[in-house]
Amino acid sequence: MGDWLTKLASVRYVLYSVVAHAVLFSVLFVQFAGPSVTQQQEPPEIIDAVVLDEEQVMAPIEERRRAEEAAARQAEQARERQEAEEQRRREEEEQRQREAEERARLEEERRQQEAEEQARREEERRRQEAEEQARREEERRQQEAEEQARREAEAERRRQEEEAERRAQEQAEREAEEERRRQEAEAERLRQEEEARRERERQEELERQRQAEEEERRRREEAERQRREEEEEARRQREAELQRQAQEEQLERQAQRAISRLQAVWQREVEDAWSRPPGAEAGLTADVRVRLRPNGDVVSTTIERSSGSTSFDRSAENAIRRASPLSVPDNEEVFQRAGLEHFVFRFNPDRQP
Repeated sequence: MGDWLTKLASVRYVLYSVVAHAVLFSVLFVQFAGPSVTQQQEPPEIIDAVVLDEEQVMAPIEERRRAEEAAARQAEQARERQEAEEQRRREEEEQRQREAEERARLEEERRQQEAEEQARREEERRRQEAEEQARREEERRQQEAEEQARREAEAERRRQEEEAERRAQEQAEREAEEERRRQEAEAERLRQEEEARRERERQEELERQRQAEEEERRRREEAERQRREEEEEARRQREAELQRQAQEEQLERQAQRAISRLQAVWQREVEDAWSRPPGAEAGLTADVRVRLRPNGDVVSTTIERSSGSTSFDRSAENAIRRASPLSVPDNEEVFQRAGLEHFVFRFNPDRQP
């Protein structure tokens, strides 16, 4: 196939060369055949030139090449099919030969196995016969040995029985002695256990008595402790009550002294802050209810009993508020006990000292 393509390419190059030379010869011929340049020039003759198309030239060649290639391919395919068929026949023949050889090998192996099996069975038969003979011989020897062993065993049994009777007698005597000792030990153990039980019961009774006495002692001590605590608590309560009463009495005395003292102090403080209103008569008296805070600040004032003069009453209230904070006890409890948070203040600026 490669040689054919090489030949086809060579033919193609030859055709190209022939066409090129033909065109060249035509041009040269026209030039040499024309008039000289010194002669009078005539109008050029029109020559019909034919252009050769490479495709037109190569089309038949390409068609033949394709036909030849197709024929070559068909021939190649036919050759390949023939080779494949020959290869298939060879492989089938080889397969038949291998199968025949395999059957022959298997048949040979079967014959060998049968021969080996026959030999094995023969060998097994001889071995079994030998084993059977050996077994019978062994049984005979065993029977003789067993008979000898039986006779010896019988003699040994009689000897052991006699020995066992002797040992049993000795064992019975030992057991009787041990039983006697055991009974004595058991009696001693029971006696000791009884004594231990009585001692334990005596100790337990003593322990119960001791615990009862201890419990009674703790009960008496607890009762005594409670009694002392109750007496101590009663004493503390009496002392606290006496102290409270003393404090109450002291607060009461301080409150009474504060009321007596503060009446004059407030009278002076209010009078210092008071201005007599115009037209007020001498000897007027007004009772004013005053509310105080513990620090002496005046919270409110109201006329409890009027003096009969509105201007005097108003001046008395104004004077009390201007005098705020009024003097009060340093102790707030005294302040509360004296009732100074609200009281009636009698304002009489014209009283005689």
